[in-house]
Amino acid sequence: MKNTYPTYYKSFECIADKCTDTCCAGWEIVVDGISAEKYSAVCGEFGDKLRRAMKTDEDGDIVFENDNGRCPFLLENGLCEMYIKLGKASLCRTCENFPRHRAYFGSRMETGISLSCPEAARLIMSNSAPITFETEETDSPLMPSDFDSELYLLLLKARKRIFSIIQNRNRPIHERLIDVILLSEKIDMLVKAWKYEEAEEFVFQFRENEFTCETKKSSARKALAKYIADHLEAEALADDWKSILSSAELCTYHEEWEIEHLAVYFFFRYFITAAYDGDIIGKVKFCIQAIIVIESIIGNRSDKQERIRLIQKYSKEIEHSADNMELMCLKIKKSRYYSADNLINILKETTI
Repeated sequence: MKNTYPTYYKSFECIADKCTDTCCAGWEIVVDGISAEKYSAVCGEFGDKLRRAMKTDEDGDIVFENDNGRCPFLLENGLCEMYIKLGKASLCRTCENFPRHRAYFGSRMETGISLSCPEAARLIMSNSAPITFETEETDSPLMPSDFDSELYLLLLKARKRIFSIIQNRNRPIHERLIDVILLSEKIDMLVKAWKYEEAEEFVFQFRENEFTCETKKSSARKALAKYIADHLEAEALADDWKSILSSAELCTYHEEWEIEHLAVYFFFRYFITAAYDGDIIGKVKFCIQAIIVIESIIGNRSDKQERIRLIQKYSKEIEHSADNMELMCLKIKKSRYYSADNLINILKETTI
């Protein structure tokens, strides 16, 4: 199987107890079937603790029952009791994989690390050089995946073009994102009409920086207010998240390479998954609105570590909550405030 990943991926290492925001608290930890069987066979007092901790939730998943929002095996020093007593091989799939994310497309796999992990966020956002990708052959087994192979090949070509637009540093980043919206909107329309060849031709012929549109600051503020209100409806994992959202405001963000990195991250992770459901423009709207909301909660903060912290919090609150992701995708699909025109209006209004 071929595996594609951002170059920084292999530099990631968990920093365990040195982490500023442990992944062992705030989330429900799902235990896969193989691990559950393994835990059921552990002897002694620790085996009894393992079995007591495993519960079946309302979705039918086996989970570790939280202890005041913390995994029952998270020690006060920030280390994992299971790791200490049973070794790394004892970790369930959720704990072993995080913060890695994977998507499977037949004989191809895409792998990355999530911004919801503080160390991953630091790694992704620490280097201003353009993000690059590598592909290598692996001995990973093929995973069953139900996707449109023809659409997948088109999306690969479109995403390559999108990356070239996003990383064209001769232009303001928001103008680049506007071009991405326009390109994607057209591709989405052609795909829905089953005009795959015409869509591929459009990808190669697309010319940047030819858009013309007027901006309305009042409309931009109104749309952003709607985005924030929708995020406030989502379940908050951290006590301070809603107050952070409530302080968001329309502003011009000056660290353009950071927004570029966010765009590459989101489009790498989500754009290609349209091969599963055909919702190209929905994926694009999610990526763009996420960037807009992140910019608005960061504002003009000069402290880089604080900017990275807020980026990580957004990812943790939204990307790593299935319920919150479902809510946001539904809002994006149903509300006119997430139209391409509104997204473009905000980007134009806040372009340097």
